[in-house]
Amino acid sequence: MGCTQSTQQHEEDLSVTERVMGGRRGIDKSERIHSKSEKEKIAAKRSKALAQAADDKTPPKLNDAGHLVAEEVVKRIMGSVQSKETILGDVKSGNGEDLIHVRYAALSQRGYYPDDPHKENQDDYYICGSKFGAGEGDAFFAVFDGHGDKGHDCARFAKNRLPSILAAKIKKQRAALNAKKIKTMTENKQEKPKNAFHPSSWPYLDAKEYENVCRQAHIQCNNEMHDEKKVKDFLSGTTAISVGFHAGRMTVSNVGDSRAVLGYRVGGVGLEGTPAEEEKKEISSEGDSELVDANGVKYEPGSIIAIPLSDDQTPYRRDERTRLEKAGARIRTIDQLEGRKPIDENMNDFNLGVDIDEEGDMPRVYCQDHNYPGTAFSRSLGDTIAEDIGVNGEPEILTKRVTKGDEILVIASDGVFEFLTNQRMIDICAACDDPLHACTKLLEASYEQWLSYELRTDDITCIVLFLQSGKADDTAEVSRIMNKAQNGPKSPKMKTISFPSTGYLSK
Repeated sequence: MGCTQSTQQHEEDLSVTERVMGGRRGIDKSERIHSKSEKEKIAAKRSKALAQAADDKTPPKLNDAGHLVAEEVVKRIMGSVQSKETILGDVKSGNGEDLIHVRYAALSQRGYYPDDPHKENQDDYYICGSKFGAGEGDAFFAVFDGHGDKGHDCARFAKNRLPSILAAKIKKQRAALNAKKIKTMTENKQEKPKNAFHPSSWPYLDAKEYENVCRQAHIQCNNEMHDEKKVKDFLSGTTAISVGFHAGRMTVSNVGDSRAVLGYRVGGVGLEGTPAEEEKKEISSEGDSELVDANGVKYEPGSIIAIPLSDDQTPYRRDERTRLEKAGARIRTIDQLEGRKPIDENMNDFNLGVDIDEEGDMPRVYCQDHNYPGTAFSRSLGDTIAEDIGVNGEPEILTKRVTKGDEILVIASDGVFEFLTNQRMIDICAACDDPLHACTKLLEASYEQWLSYELRTDDITCIVLFLQSGKADDTAEVSRIMNKAQNGPKSPKMKTISFPSTGYLSK
């Protein structure tokens, strides 16, 4: 199984090619184009059809409420047509416990803006289901959420370059480790194993080594974006949330406010019952398979709980505010900037993933003497101006060994979780029979919530993985990760929303 990349342009190209070739995706040998002139004619027709499609400004169909009709919504969705399967982990060990059986799928829905109904989807995603960086049991999944006038270009650039840079760095480092190993064996007059120089024989990177190449890849990608003349990232950029699988571990790299969330089954028993979102604070371990919160409330074996594997990098976070202000940034909400509310330098933190921003007036990042750039995130790829005041492309990284309790992994842009809590996302996925079904339900639930709060809808993108591993759970590691998540006090303007068990998804 090789690498696949999402791209809206690819879908449009395919549609045009179908029209040019009479709707036939498969071309018989006698129909293949051989001469240069024939290729040029087809290319000209294809370019003309693409230009006509780009110029098509027919308004989308709306219902009486002013929302897109169902057929218009479907037109805006692209991605997987079926769930795919792969086997990750240490595939050469011969030990079944070292294998991770994975099913995955991805979907992306273009947002709807009444004042710009033809706005391009600024989300993008990348999937390499196996052999990423020449590793037999390695994979890489990423979501990019562009912003600004050229956000779609920034997201596409990151999608094309970040995986390539990372794969090259992984191969180079593993090859160097292998060369060192071979040199030692030669010096000690040891017999070299068969295929000693083949990538399948290369040593794995340890957790720190893999994290280092991830960090280097993001920084290099950010610098290359700045240098690329075709990408105007002066006031545009993209988030980047990714999960790399290597040596039985998953490493999450995060730049911005997209998110990765794990659905973890306590004790791996499979009983019904999901804990309340508020109970997921300051989790500690007690026994081999028991999780207990700070109030002594236990998570029942079989419960699937949402564990954030990334922290949204926004000015809501006290540590990020401090870092930005040291770099010369000014943190203000729009109401504070316009004088409608007093300036509060010690604005409250809140628990990201639990609380929903109903007012939408989040703190933003500005230059000291100018009312720009006004980013609602504290890190990104691109955003040249914002980089001068601390908005940089260095990722926060977390590594976890994949174990039996790790059942669901959601990687998504903020279009998904803007109005859905982490736990709600995992509950939706847990009720589905395969990843594509889960992606569909996440899009439906997210879209419905957007319409409940806004006249517009953001781009909505998610990758869902269903995991199955034989490795025993490490409750201490789970507790460490959960304790690392943001657990600041709730802001007065934030509200935790409860969702009914029936409704849109059961229709």
